[in-house]
Amino acid sequence: MSNTAALQMFQQERTRLEKENRVLQAEVLTLRQYVQLLAELYRVGQQIATIENVWNTLDQLLFNVIKVIGASDGSLSRLDAATGELEFLLVQGGIRQQLPGYRIKSDVGVAGWVLSEGKPQIVNNPGQDWRFSLQVDQEFKFLTKSILGVPVMYQNRPIGVIQILNKQQGDFSETDVTLVSVLGQVVGLALAELALRAKAEAE
Repeated sequence: MSNTAALQMFQQERTRLEKENRVLQAEVLTLRQYVQLLAELYRVGQQIATIENVWNTLDQLLFNVIKVIGASDGSLSRLDAATGELEFLLVQGGIRQQLPGYRIKSDVGVAGWVLSEGKPQIVNNPGQDWRFSLQVDQEFKFLTKSILGVPVMYQNRPIGVIQILNKQQGDFSETDVTLVSVLGQVVGLALAELALRAKAEAE
């Protein structure tokens, strides 16, 4: 092998290793962010009764989860048992200003399936999934490219849904499901705490 060929092979191998190193560094950074956010979720869950502005805290947690996962949009909706509807309470992303307060039937779309089944669901190609509803996309001129839906649970029953939408690189993963599921548990505790506060104020 000539010196020129050997030098070319060396340069190619160096480029490959540098690329692998950048990928590993990015993965380590993401993992560190996941762990830090899990710790924050645990802390909030433990201290929910002492937090003054619960809604601001939940809104920030939703934002942080979306950012760490690498998605662009997300929402928290709560079941209104009296009307059989899901009401959007917190929204991050492109329709943050328009969607809060909007309601959909609780048996519609991927969110409706997640609520009724009480199970997380990844839909990385909504257009090919029979459960996907275009209602919100059409109403607000939005484009849903991928969905991660997780039920908000309290006392072993679903009371709402968290949806993380449009992961920017790759598909949603089971690691993402774990993180959002922990958020769902914290939200369940928070909604119960808010109900207790509202009841106490009414008495």
